[in-house]
Amino acid sequence: MPVARLNRSVFRLSGEGVDAWLDGLITNSLKEAITFTALLTPQGKIIADFFVTKDGHDLLIETPTKFAEDLFERLRMYKLRAPIEIKDETESLNVYAIWDGQGDEGHADPRHSSLGRRLISQDFLDGDGDYDAHRLSLGVTDSALDFETVTTFPADSNMDLMNGVDFKKGCFVGQEVVSRMKRMTTVKKRMRGLIIEGNAAKGDKIMAGERVIGEVYHVHKKLGMGLIRLDRLKAAELKPTINDAPVMIMDSIDGHKT
Repeated sequence: MPVARLNRSVFRLSGEGVDAWLDGLITNSLKEAITFTALLTPQGKIIADFFVTKDGHDLLIETPTKFAEDLFERLRMYKLRAPIEIKDETESLNVYAIWDGQGDEGHADPRHSSLGRRLISQDFLDGDGDYDAHRLSLGVTDSALDFETVTTFPADSNMDLMNGVDFKKGCFVGQEVVSRMKRMTTVKKRMRGLIIEGNAAKGDKIMAGERVIGEVYHVHKKLGMGLIRLDRLKAAELKPTINDAPVMIMDSIDGHKT
């Protein structure tokens, strides 16, 4: 059963009305156990995506460490005079991904049924599982490696396909932009998993003949993630390539090849 310790920061949120306060800011409605969600700019771009896990009356937020400082300051800014305490517990809590097993520790990752489970623990677990390869094989975007803060819309990173956005909830920061993109008849671009035959690196162009149809965002061994112009991919008459070598572009987030 592969286990991987993830590079995540953990915040504890506590205080009267903390659930309602956070729910009013984020893209998703809080679930009973674990919620995948994000805090957006007013322009609808992702400041940080994260998981919210209920811990008694408190909430635990775990987010990529590279987003942690910005997210912490934004939450403090929105707190204003609300009786909410935000405490950084990264030094005492570890975040793990566990997959390909029957264990019941932690909670099932809500983004994709095959991702496995996520666990926040004070204990240090042994494990050298290749989580990057695991999630890329499913075509699942992970902000820790695939994009930076305030560069990406939720639809670009497939949050709406991975149970990260509740379009029926009340207002949240950036909702107007997210709702408008949802009402569009066609999403123009999305991140898609890549199966690479040749050499590729972040920033390389994905081509169909002489036309650019996307860009590589992350590479791990022979797997990767890229932002694809879906209209150009659909219209392409030639097979996609990176640096003149073939590349398979996965369908959606299911790990299938187009």
